[in-house]
This record gives sequence, C-alpha cells and structure tokens, in this order.
Amino acid sequence: MKKYVVYYRSWPRKTPSHVELSSQKREIERFVSYNQGQIIATYTEKEAKHTQRPELAKAIEHTLRSDAALVIGHLGRLARNIPVTRLLQETKVDFVCCDAPTINRLTIHIMEVMAEDESRRLGDRSKKALAKAKARGVKLGSADPRLWKGREHLRGTKKAIAAAAVKKRIKTRNTYSFLLEEIKTRRTRGDTLPEIIEWLNQQGHTTTAGMPFTQTALWRIIDRYLGKEYLGNNLRKRKAAV
Repeated sequence: MKKYVVYYRSWPRKTPSHVELSSQKREIERFVSYNQGQIIATYTEKEAKHTQRPELAKAIEHTLRSDAALVIGHLGRLARNIPVTRLLQETKVDFVCCDAPTINRLTIHIMEVMAEDESRRLGDRSKKALAKAKARGVKLGSADPRLWKGREHLRGTKKAIAAAAVKKRIKTRNTYSFLLEEIKTRRTRGDTLPEIIEWLNQQGHTTTAGMPFTQTALWRIIDRYLGKEYLGNNLRKRKAAV
C-alpha cells in the first residue's frame, strides 16, 4: 500500500481557513482513495508574507524518511515561490499536486524558471505603479497622513531618538573632556588600562552613571573619543621599550 504525507496550505486572507482546508482535504482524500494509499502524516502551513515554509520542510523530511510520496493539496501561489520550487527540486522528493497534476519532480524546474520571471515582472510592475502614483501627487509611505491617524504623537519618534543619542554622546564627551587628555598622555607613554583605571578611581573620578571606572567603561571612552589606536597592546610595548 502506497504511503502518503499530506501538506495543507492555509491562506486566510482570501477565504476562511476552515473552508479552504476542507476543500484541500476532500481533494486529497479522493486522490489517496483512488490510488489505494494510506495517509501516514499531515502538515498544515499557516502562511504569511514570509517566504519560508517550515511545515513544508518537515513534510518533505518525513516523506523521504518514510519512503512515501508527498501530496500537496493546493500548489497555487506556492509555485511562484522560488525557494519552495528549488526545495522541491533539490530534495528530489516524490510529490504530486492535486490542483496541478502535471507538475511533479520532473517538471518542477519549469516552475522555478517561471517563478523567477514572475518575481522580476512583479517588481517592475510595482516600481512603475508607484512612480505613476507619485507623479499624480499621491503621498507614499509615511508621508501619507492616513498612516498616522490616531498615532500623530508618534511622528518623528525615530528622529527624536537619534537626536537624543547624539545629544547624550556630546554630553558624555563634555563630561570626560578634562580626563581625555590625561588618559591620552598616559596611554601614549605606555600605561596599561588597569593602571589608568586605578589612577582614575584613586582620584575619585566616576562614570556618568556615578559608578567607579571599570575596564569596559574605560575601553568604551577610549574607543569612542580617542580612537582605536589607543587600544590594544601596541602602546603597552612602548613602556617596556623605554
């Protein structure tokens, strides 16, 4: 008796998922019954915008492991998904599609070529449509006021966060400005980071958070405000050479 692993696709955007799955289930049961086979496992994919199909990968693995055949209830848009067509082709799994019986392991490469061409055409059509809309004066992306309805207070949040980060960086630099020259001098003459940390803490200096200096804190200050040339082992060797 031929063994089958079933793969369902749920695409609730078009029709209710239970209606779509019922239709696929009837087709698959009819196919398996006609071929006097047995269903040993089922996998259901709840599709979204992503191109990955984890359930399909599991179904293929199960099919190969069980020496069975994969039955796809509804290939549809799945055939235009390049990663999917390549997965079906490269794994050399024995499969059949109920809604496209002419597609199989020997003809799937044709679908891959069609998928690549359709993806390219779709991208070109989208670019042209957006360009025409923009030429007509349509506001695209975040410029469209409808996208911010009820969330007007959030406009400019990203810019505000970036500006706050710059402001904080300037404030931190100003806070450490009187120490940077001394740290630079000590590193130039070959003092190690632990030696500089010990000096800073003995003098009662603290970080902007009011905490004692650590090697991580000093490393960040040097890296951000003095440059990477004042890090590493090169400066340590100078002290040994003197």
